[in-house]
Amino acid sequence: MRGGLTVRLAVISVLFTVMISTAFAAILISVYELSSSVTVATNAEQAVSASNTLERLVLDVEAGRRGYALTHDQALLEPWIQAQQQIPLRQQDLASSVASDRAQAARVTRLNNDVTAYIDNYADPAIADDEAGEPANIDPQSIRAGQKHIAALRAEFDEFITAQRTRVDRLHGEADRAGQQALAASIAGFAVALTAVALLMRSLNVMVVRPLHRMVLAADRVAGGDLTARVPTAGPAEVGVLQRTFNAMVAALDRGRVMLAAVAAEQAALRRVATVAARGKPAEEVFAAVTEEAGKLFGADAAVLLRFDPDGDGTVVASWSQDPTHRISLGKVKLAHEGIAGQVLRSGRPIRLAGSRSADFLQQEFGDTSIRSAIGAPVLVAGRTWGALKALSTCAQPLEQHDAERAAEFTELVASAIANSQARADLTASRARVVAATDESRRRIERDLHDGTQQRLIALLLALRATEPQAGDGLQDRIHTIGSDLSAAIDELRELARGIHPSILSEGGLTPAIKSLARRSPVPVELHLRLPERLNTNVEIGVYYVVAEALTNAIRHAHGTVISVSGEIVDDHLNLSVEDDGVGGADPGTGTGLTGLGDRVAALGGTMQIASRSGAGTRLSITVPLTPTSTEPESPVTGPVPGPRPPTTASSPPSATL
Repeated sequence: MRGGLTVRLAVISVLFTVMISTAFAAILISVYELSSSVTVATNAEQAVSASNTLERLVLDVEAGRRGYALTHDQALLEPWIQAQQQIPLRQQDLASSVASDRAQAARVTRLNNDVTAYIDNYADPAIADDEAGEPANIDPQSIRAGQKHIAALRAEFDEFITAQRTRVDRLHGEADRAGQQALAASIAGFAVALTAVALLMRSLNVMVVRPLHRMVLAADRVAGGDLTARVPTAGPAEVGVLQRTFNAMVAALDRGRVMLAAVAAEQAALRRVATVAARGKPAEEVFAAVTEEAGKLFGADAAVLLRFDPDGDGTVVASWSQDPTHRISLGKVKLAHEGIAGQVLRSGRPIRLAGSRSADFLQQEFGDTSIRSAIGAPVLVAGRTWGALKALSTCAQPLEQHDAERAAEFTELVASAIANSQARADLTASRARVVAATDESRRRIERDLHDGTQQRLIALLLALRATEPQAGDGLQDRIHTIGSDLSAAIDELRELARGIHPSILSEGGLTPAIKSLARRSPVPVELHLRLPERLNTNVEIGVYYVVAEALTNAIRHAHGTVISVSGEIVDDHLNLSVEDDGVGGADPGTGTGLTGLGDRVAALGGTMQIASRSGAGTRLSITVPLTPTSTEPESPVTGPVPGPRPPTTASSPPSATL
């Protein structure tokens, strides 16, 4: 059936109306015919009854006439008089009851005429009195004549009644048949009505209810998370459109779920890469994490991260594969002109190779005939094509162009991680260079003071002491005073030299140097050091100055009664802490001293933490790797670089030698 759902429902409704109307029309016609048959039969029976009544009245007239003739009793004329009065009315009733039947109407007309003729021409004259008061027309002959008239009338009445009863029987038969027909019509109408209702219900079920029920079940499945649910689209008109719309909506939801899953997987991979980069891991670990996450994300068999070199070649900095047979070795590689990496370098766009046309290039680039498809995406760092992220697949389902575009989106954030990792490495190296240059300047200044100025002052003091006995008494006291002042100056110079770069650190190592700081502290210092005899030079220098600055801060600001210094080696890291029981409340943001310590520790690749609650003392903790980042200074630093001065005590005795 063509047309929309409204048209179809209208056609079905019209058919339903026609069928119901036809059924009721048949029932009404049958009932009308039955009613007509019953009415005709009733009239026919009334005609028989009227005929019998009229015949009885005629017989009453004849009986009254005979009785009066024989007895001259006036009382016998009462039935005659009543019959005379009722006969015309019964004649009218009889004529009206057979008016619809011409044959019977003709018989009734003839019968009524004969009855009237009998009354007018025989019965009335027969009872007329003579002068003596006797009936004038009563004699045996008139009696016999009356009997003949009555016999003739009765014969006519019998003929009419017989015919009428035959007609009544026929009409009753017709009424019975009409009743049967009415019953059959009722049954047929009821069956037609049921059929029409069933047809309407089936049509509604097929066109509306069943499709909607299927969609409700499918919607329940979709609500439960099953996005594979679909409904047939064979529904008529608007229902079919609704079914197709439902399927399209579920398909869109399914695609959205796949996209969300892909985005979630991509974001999770990026989070893991960002976590590796944020932890300050070496660049090699960041590159390995990038390559592994990208390969797993795209379902590839292998993935590599390639860095473009200035000489036009590339360097594989990270490689990952599910199967060791497809792993690509690290190191220098030649860039094929038509390969993935070459095209990415020239175009700066995501590239995909697949199919028979690309088979030779894939084999040439990867050296494996089983590779069926590959994708590459540029890694842009600081506005230039730093390298390319490549993924390859041996599956029959190839990597698609949208995978390459997703890889490009992935590498945008990966490039940020790489840039951050490189920036962090550059910052650490820069700090290390600054610290190394500073330490080198300290050592140079300390050597200059020790080998130059200090030696000249000592020589001058010795010459002055040698001249003292040769001078006079007044001048000898003056020379002695000058010698004492010069000895104090040499002692101050020695302390200054120790603060710049203590010789005990270079000669004895970190533990003796820290013990030397503790001995010169005016606040008691408890040492808990479990350190090897010697450590990396940069580590020893950096940790020494951290301890010296921490002790100075505790002496000046903490107002404590005791200071504790603890140090040990754990998992190739030096863990050291300086703790006091002073007033606490140290804030790294209020000064440059603690910030400088943090920079020095960071230059060694370590971390520093400060816990200082008011009234609960201060604890400074550092963790430094035993092999810190070390970079030679790019250019010498001239001029003295101030450093932390070790704590001193006023009771330290002066000395003339270092």
